[in-house]
Amino acid sequence: MASLDATAAGIEKALAEDWSEGDMVRLLAEAVHEFDLLEGDDDRDAYLAEPRTTGDIAWDAALAALAVHLVRLAGLTRTPDWTRAPGRYSPEIRWIGLPDGSDMKAFVFQRTPVYFKARGVMLNEANLVSV
Repeated sequence: MASLDATAAGIEKALAEDWSEGDMVRLLAEAVHEFDLLEGDDDRDAYLAEPRTTGDIAWDAALAALAVHLVRLAGLTRTPDWTRAPGRYSPEIRWIGLPDGSDMKAFVFQRTPVYFKARGVMLNEANLVSV
């Protein structure tokens, strides 16, 4: 079964193989799509179980923010406790999916959900939609 842990494993592999951030962001979008296909609370809870570390604090923070995003999309009332752990916040602002020197930071900042911002990860919410 798909899970946030499987997404974390994919990101860990992508980091090791030097994938583009755009390709890694697509893994987050796929996770949103997979979660949308789940029907029962037990399946959703299993999907939202704490994932392994990716080896990169910003991506670990992004996964925590993604879990909160999924909970809100599904209309659930409680986010997993692990999403508030200290290792799930990036100590520095990270612009995920934006090339260095991009002049799109203000645009992306406006479109980053608050739970990503709170974890130090700036990511245009539109990038979480699988096409």
